[in-house]
Amino acid sequence: MGKDEVSLVKAMSWDFNRFYYFHHLCMHEMESIKSNVNTPPLILTWTTFFSRSWAKIVEKGLNDCAYKCIATDDQEHLSEAVAVLFHIRDLEKLPEQRDPKQLFVFVLFESPQYTFNYLDYVTNDYFNITMTYRRDSDIYVPYGMLRKISNLTTREQIWNWSEVLEIASKKVKPVLQLVSNCQTNSKRELYVNQLRTYINVTQYGQCNNITCNEECEVRESVCYTIPARHRFYLAFENSICRDYITEKLFKCLLRLMIPVVLKKSIYNDILPAGSFIAADDFTSPRELARYLQYLSNNKTAYLKYFEWTKYYEKIFYASTFCELCKYLHGDIARPHIVPDIKKWWFQGCFQDYAVNLLKKSKAVTRKVKKTTRCQ
Repeated sequence: MGKDEVSLVKAMSWDFNRFYYFHHLCMHEMESIKSNVNTPPLILTWTTFFSRSWAKIVEKGLNDCAYKCIATDDQEHLSEAVAVLFHIRDLEKLPEQRDPKQLFVFVLFESPQYTFNYLDYVTNDYFNITMTYRRDSDIYVPYGMLRKISNLTTREQIWNWSEVLEIASKKVKPVLQLVSNCQTNSKRELYVNQLRTYINVTQYGQCNNITCNEECEVRESVCYTIPARHRFYLAFENSICRDYITEKLFKCLLRLMIPVVLKKSIYNDILPAGSFIAADDFTSPRELARYLQYLSNNKTAYLKYFEWTKYYEKIFYASTFCELCKYLHGDIARPHIVPDIKKWWFQGCFQDYAVNLLKKSKAVTRKVKKTTRCQ
């Protein structure tokens, strides 16, 4: 199991069980739920999760849930299961029998660009529902999300503007990147290499000689002093795909680093407006670097990127398996088949995205030079 996979397992077992999407809703919904508590839906994890049993992860994700479900990894209970979970990365032997009333659940949290071979075992019409980070999934399980302040928000979860100013004042270094995947589908490394010629970028991870504890990218408490000193964080994902936003971005937001992303449209409907910077808004890495330097020297403009703290809570929430349990307590008798799971999953990705950005940058440069010669 590679480092990225270990991180994902830890993120699943930690983030999903620490931050509950339904945390504030549980007590309110409990009174209105009329499910038969004597026969809670059984969730069967048919596959492993990165070669590990994950029934206990599912159970922990249900601990504070207003809906009652139970989970098992014992395949002998297949006939009793209401939902059967298939982590596509670990998909091998399929069930020999299937009850038409059962829900076969497509579960995947990795980028489509790194999962091309995982679906060789199934036909397109095999799954009933999807459970991924994609917003158009039947069960939406993002790596994280920010929640707006409401009447249920506690005082401890609300940012104080003086607190924001104090944290921002301690940031004296420009750009940080935590990276362990050195050769990526998005080719982010090519963009970063050019960006580094115009602004200092501190890198931690396997792709350079500076390393920190391997828990750094997962645990908030570890290596905390590293992001505390930096103004911007390069949240360049290894793949540029629809809704693919990993937990690192949310963690950097809560440490009051301004995330810099590659493709703006992926984040527009997920992050607060004015909370991030997009590389594709600029004609070149050089122009992006100039803008980051401008913000570093302009306190008023820099602080505008933290206006979101006035409207959103100071912790991020990772949706738990309570979403699935809630779904199972609904009207699941209706027929539903994902007609072409491969087409659905692999659409919306951009191969070599950073390369295309750099090509546009060169095209703009040539155009400017040509215009200058003609004047």
